[in-house]
Amino acid sequence: METIWKDRARVMGLPILFTRYWINKDMLHRRKGFFWINDDRLPLYRVLDVRVKRSPLDRILGLGTVVLYAADVTDVVFFLKGVRNPNELADLILERANELRTSYGIHGREMYGAFIGEFSQQG
Repeated sequence: METIWKDRARVMGLPILFTRYWINKDMLHRRKGFFWINDDRLPLYRVLDVRVKRSPLDRILGLGTVVLYAADVTDVVFFLKGVRNPNELADLILERANELRTSYGIHGREMYGAFIGEFSQQG
């Protein structure tokens, strides 16, 4: 499947962490670990909102953390830490999420109802 975007988590600008991220046509993937591997997948149409967090050092190095808020059972908040060009990535994710929701015929109110339901079940 075609990869639209890929990167690795970075510390001080160096890709020394064992976390990889990539986006294909309709899914965001996160693979963490060296010996024990955890693969997480988030369908892009479930992304409701995106936040970009950047420290002063992140801004100097061109890095940041993209925080995704999703209507998903396993990952309500999904972090993409230490990625390059985080603002461009956030725009790409939101744009692709909107395209997928439109193509699947999903309306915003259906997604937000699922998101609120997740919090009411947890608390």
